[in-house]
Amino acid sequence: MRLLVLLFAFLATGFAAVPAGAASFDCDKAATAFEHAICDNAELSALDERLARTYATAVGGLSPDALDALRADQRNWLTYAQRACTRNAEPLSGGSYDKRGVGCLADLFTARSRVLETSRMMEGLRFYPTGQYHALPDPQEADNPDSYWPVSRHEASMVQLDSEAAFAASLNAYIAEEAAKITVPLDCSAIDGADVSSDSTVSFTIAEQAGEGRITLLVDTYWYGHGAAHGNWTVSYRHYLVNESRAMEAGDLFTGQGWQKALLRLTVAALEDQHGEWLMLDEPRSIAAAVADPARWDFSDPYGLIIQFQPYEVAAYAYGAPTARIAWSDLEPYLAETADQVRYGY
Repeated sequence: MRLLVLLFAFLATGFAAVPAGAASFDCDKAATAFEHAICDNAELSALDERLARTYATAVGGLSPDALDALRADQRNWLTYAQRACTRNAEPLSGGSYDKRGVGCLADLFTARSRVLETSRMMEGLRFYPTGQYHALPDPQEADNPDSYWPVSRHEASMVQLDSEAAFAASLNAYIAEEAAKITVPLDCSAIDGADVSSDSTVSFTIAEQAGEGRITLLVDTYWYGHGAAHGNWTVSYRHYLVNESRAMEAGDLFTGQGWQKALLRLTVAALEDQHGEWLMLDEPRSIAAAVADPARWDFSDPYGLIIQFQPYEVAAYAYGAPTARIAWSDLEPYLAETADQVRYGY
């Protein structure tokens, strides 16, 4: 317990009253609404203790530069957490969090622990997360004191490689570039009206390390427009070729002028076979671009290429995000000479 106290006292240096867990500060001295919320709610207190333990584990074994980066990221998140669950996107200066606010904090703490759990060794490589966080008042909810969505919350987490290997800087830059394409900009003034009436979450995590030659990233996104019946989400991939320090291209796997049409034909057949009456695909050509996009390709099955679809694309929303599995033997006539290098990572 003393270790956690010292850990978070150090982490919060330069920040006024920024606690990180009920076990990391004296609840008898709680002074802010944020502190009291943690101390007064058993569930939130337990979640905050979990967060403290998770953070203590997440920083272990990092290089000095990566450690500084993760500490800075945690401070940024703590600042965000104090703003994200109020009614004006500012730290609560008096009073206490209502039931909605406490539930919001519980969700944030749980999500943050899961992000920090991605800080670990994988196949001999040390990865850790960094991110960006925005909390902005929703102008459409400003006149509704009972609004359940008074604040627009946007969170993004991106895995980074802690290594002196030559490809590490290139990989980290690639991840940052890809994340920038789908995340809310750091300059909050650039956020348009639609974004401040929604919540979004983006995460880049490691999906697979194939040999020493390929690293595949799993990209999960979630977007919820305030007041909507449900949110929307996507699943996609990014494949990085370590030996060439670049993203994988379609031509690394397939060759010939007819591979796109062949892949579409095989994918439609697989969808019909694997999803039957649940399939909603009137015009196969509508998915041609998705099928030929490496971001939709999942190499985790050694016996077949998995094509990832999003909700609504080929089935009803309630059916989720379907996939189509195509046997590698059926793809053999269209594979490039480098296909095995991509698949197995050598």
